[in-house]
Amino acid sequence: MFTWINKQGVASDLGFTVQFTGRSTAEYREGPLIIVVDVEDGGGSGNPTIYYRGECFRRWTNSTISLSSIERERVVSNFREAMKFQGLIAIEYGSEAT
Repeated sequence: MFTWINKQGVASDLGFTVQFTGRSTAEYREGPLIIVVDVEDGGGSGNPTIYYRGECFRRWTNSTISLSSIERERVVSNFREAMKFQGLIAIEYGSEAT
């Protein structure tokens, strides 16, 4: 279940938050660990869409810890669910699939 932190972010009862931090960035946080996610507005194609760079989910931005494939799947799923709660369709772009 999600709750709004403010107009740009939500918190999950699973222990993570997702917050838009700029025009082209969002932050995924689990405790002290952060992933800075590159995002782009999907434009006016009808459904509110956000494009995110999948390769951002390879490791925690503020740590040397890499994410395992299972952990990466969980984190990406959490991120996408947070976007869905905010009324956005999240679509991956970039050179590496997560």
